[in-house]
Amino acid sequence: MSAEKTFYTIIAVIVVVAGIGIGAAYYDSVSSVHAASTPPSSSLTLVITPNNWYNATIHGNNSYIGHHGGQPAFFVLEPNGTLGSSASITLPGHQLISLTIIDYDSGVAPGLGNATATGVQNNSYFSKVTGTVGGVEYIYNGTAAAENATVTSNVTNGISINQGAGWAVKSLPWIGGASGGYMVTHTFTILSGSNVAVNIPSWAGSNPSGGTVTHASFYLNQTSGTTLNWQCYAPCGTGPSGWDGAMATAGWMMGTITVS
Repeated sequence: MSAEKTFYTIIAVIVVVAGIGIGAAYYDSVSSVHAASTPPSSSLTLVITPNNWYNATIHGNNSYIGHHGGQPAFFVLEPNGTLGSSASITLPGHQLISLTIIDYDSGVAPGLGNATATGVQNNSYFSKVTGTVGGVEYIYNGTAAAENATVTSNVTNGISINQGAGWAVKSLPWIGGASGGYMVTHTFTILSGSNVAVNIPSWAGSNPSGGTVTHASFYLNQTSGTTLNWQCYAPCGTGPSGWDGAMATAGWMMGTITVS
């Protein structure tokens, strides 16, 4: 009888151990499927600061030589809290990229769609959000008065209020009549060859000292090793057209993106 009990005890242990093994294998299988179904993601935070000291070189017809301050620049916010160069940025391909732009600049960039500068008021392509998830960006940190005025007078621009989650924006509005401009300080525009892959305009806001936050998510579906160009398309540099100085200098208002 003792031998029989021992036999059944051994069988029971084998069944339990096998069950644990099967359960563990099933758990690993489910976990692997779940992990595979969750796409990886990456984040990038850019900081725009105005009035940076720019060391210009002799330019063409000697229109400016030497030091020119007061120019804006994009910086990469590093994990340790320091500001790094935006001249060369590396971003993963085929992953969700979460981009936050902290903009300390202020005011409308007059060269973007300005009727006085271009001869005609136009719905500038670069005031529109392009290539992002949902075709929107989210804006934070505006004053209530300016936000309400913007929403009331620009319903057709696709601006909607999402309390606690920022403003979902498809394009930034025109202000100021015929001689005004779009409510854009800068754009972060990624080019694939001559085509615009992503365009994220930064809202000019209403604070004369600047201080708006823009968030958007997007994918880069190019193969690893591809080099893309990024450029601000709100003319904010020096020269008669605003396209000199910072606008034409890597690490200021332009640079490259390497897809990893």
